[in-house]
Amino acid sequence: MEVEEIYKHQEVKMQAPAFKDKKRGISAKNQGAHDPDYENITLAFRNQDHAKGGHSRPTSQVPAQGRPPSDSTQVPRWLYRAILSLYILLALAFVLCIILSAFIMMKNAEMSKQLLGFKTELWNVSNSMQACEERQKGVCKSVQGNITTVRSKVEKLEMQLADIRNINIKLQKILELLQTKPQSPPQ
Repeated sequence: MEVEEIYKHQEVKMQAPAFKDKKRGISAKNQGAHDPDYENITLAFRNQDHAKGGHSRPTSQVPAQGRPPSDSTQVPRWLYRAILSLYILLALAFVLCIILSAFIMMKNAEMSKQLLGFKTELWNVSNSMQACEERQKGVCKSVQGNITTVRSKVEKLEMQLADIRNINIKLQKILELLQTKPQSPPQ
């Protein structure tokens, strides 16, 4: 009941200045336009109990009086510490990411140098392989040339050997003929 009386008392207080202004013939809109100190605040209060037959029901609303500031509305100290520790963890994570990024960049540069060295070595090996292949081709050609030369010489030797055999056979025949003929005294 006390709460309802406070609300009714506030309604009466708020309606009184508007009622006086209507008597004077000045509307609230025009007054705010000309007076820089005037602040146009309109509050609407609804009293649901009057619409239902005038019976009041108990409400859990707090009276419209301002509450004095109390320590319960302040943020606890542990929350500040928790937020501060989260910021510190975030900063540490950020620093760790920067350090890891720098480490990765250093490793990347080192690996790039190694890959460049491997590429150079591979290029050198490829060039030496090509040089060896060219030498082998030259050697093969010279070996093949030497083989053909040796074959031709062997064929010549075989022909000469055949000729020597023929000569040998002819000599034996001559010797046989000479032996079969009686020897005549020399004159």
